[in-house]
Amino acid sequence: MKEKLLFVNISGTNSKVKLIEKGEISENFDFKLQGYQKGKIIEQDSFIESFKNPKLSRVLNYQNINKIIFGISPHEISSKIEKVPIYDLDSTKPVEEKDLFIKSNFESDSDSLLHSISLGFILDGKDVLSNPTGMHATKVEAIKLNVSVNNEYVNSLQELCKSLDITCPINIISNSIALTTELIDEENKDFGCFHINIGDDLTELSMIQKNKILDLAVIPVGKDNFYKDIEISLDITPKDAKLLVENFGTVMPELIQENDHLLVHTTKGQEEKISNKRVGAIMRERANELLQISKKYFDEKSKGKISTNRIFISGPGSKYEGFDSLLKYVFQNFIYRNPDEKNASENYLFNYYIKEYKNLNNFKLNNESKNIFNSTILNNNNLIKTKLKKLLKIG
Repeated sequence: MKEKLLFVNISGTNSKVKLIEKGEISENFDFKLQGYQKGKIIEQDSFIESFKNPKLSRVLNYQNINKIIFGISPHEISSKIEKVPIYDLDSTKPVEEKDLFIKSNFESDSDSLLHSISLGFILDGKDVLSNPTGMHATKVEAIKLNVSVNNEYVNSLQELCKSLDITCPINIISNSIALTTELIDEENKDFGCFHINIGDDLTELSMIQKNKILDLAVIPVGKDNFYKDIEISLDITPKDAKLLVENFGTVMPELIQENDHLLVHTTKGQEEKISNKRVGAIMRERANELLQISKKYFDEKSKGKISTNRIFISGPGSKYEGFDSLLKYVFQNFIYRNPDEKNASENYLFNYYIKEYKNLNNFKLNNESKNIFNSTILNNNNLIKTKLKKLLKIG
């Protein structure tokens, strides 16, 4: 690709930015987000202000950006299956390839459509096929999974672009969809699996089979909850809570063979010796609750959609010792990971975009200021003409 693409990933408490030129990364940095918490923009002005970062400003001011692609992990995401009529005739006709390129009829007063994923085609109300080209039928319908996000979130991003004087095309990608598509190996995407991605502030759930994402959900619990639980339960400072989790992080304390301790400070200034098993017990409670909620979601939403005995786990919040063992205990399923997750996580948004950019919606702003400016000039010109006519007594 010869275009200059700016990828802005909004997830957790940071925004990661990459500038891609001719398929290569020429800029790569991140900055802390303000006014943003657990996938929700809680203070618009602070949120916009955090993007007035010197590095980002330099890129926007001195690079001729062709397109900006936002990767988002919102606190709420909607996924609904839609049947779209293609044709309904009195006699059969062969399905042509052009018939399959039909858009969604998505309409909503509250949500904006991010992705419309083809799940297959129904012929004469019976057969479901991935590619029915050449087959004969009187009635053909497309099945689509429409993934949308609240208008407020999209409006906030458009307001951000307006504030930064961004006029190029804008795409918005669900991080959950991109992660599921790019992190999971081909065998598991085909066979079918449940995906749990435990991020810094949110956990994103998805189901995939035959390379088709079937459903999505979000749980407002992430890696930061482990820190917060230790902080509150032990009444210690956030700094010491993070120290304990990073040193003793485990969700299976019963597997600890050697006892260890660290001295920390309570909020009252007292020193206290905390054991690794005590930290593990608190973390296990949170991890077990998160996995039980995930299991309930998969049990309910998978009925009639997918049957699988595989769990694919990813994300920074899933790296603690004993996590796979706890997963097996809760789900009684086979557990899979991407052995190259670190590198795959760095490039998943770009890799997904390359495959799907033709199917993404453009959220480019209308150039309102330009229209207003042009309208003002036109009105002023008409006013001048009127005055000249009066002076010259013409017309």
